[in-house]
Amino acid sequence: MEPEHLAGVGIAFLGAPAQGAEPNVVELADGAGVCVVQRGRGGGKVYVAPDETLLFVPSAMDFDTGLAVFLGGARTPVTH
Repeated sequence: MEPEHLAGVGIAFLGAPAQGAEPNVVELADGAGVCVVQRGRGGGKVYVAPDETLLFVPSAMDFDTGLAVFLGGARTPVTH
């Protein structure tokens, strides 16, 4: 999957950003996916794998800790 597509999956999961708080997208090493970082109050991070599964972590969790959990296989259940 293209990083832009995966970023769109993460942005859709997070919902509309607060005005002036566009999310940052970080491409993960070794083709592991992307991380979409939503700044501001109530924000968080969504790590999105190439198969479009994802892991949401709250803003209180630092990037590296969230990445380790994501790479370890943890995922957030997504309901439609």
